[in-house]
Amino acid sequence: MSEHLDPARAAELEQIWMEVLGVDAVDPDDDFFDLGGHSLSALRLSTLIRQELGLAVELAHVLENPRFGDLLAVAAQAAPERVAEGGRA
Repeated sequence: MSEHLDPARAAELEQIWMEVLGVDAVDPDDDFFDLGGHSLSALRLSTLIRQELGLAVELAHVLENPRFGDLLAVAAQAAPERVAEGGRA
């Protein structure tokens, strides 16, 4: 898979990040926890990335890669989330 997320998907991830943190803009160097994020909002972020983007980004990925640019790189390398029978991941 590419090192970079396609621009449309990157923009979607940016929107999810801003929604979870309640911020109006994001920079690649922005740190999730410095902007007010915590473990529960990190869980929400990873869940929304899996649900809305279909990428297997787990809570541990967010906790270990709190800078937005680093999480973008993780998302670019993430496998597509597999949906189990019955429509739930």
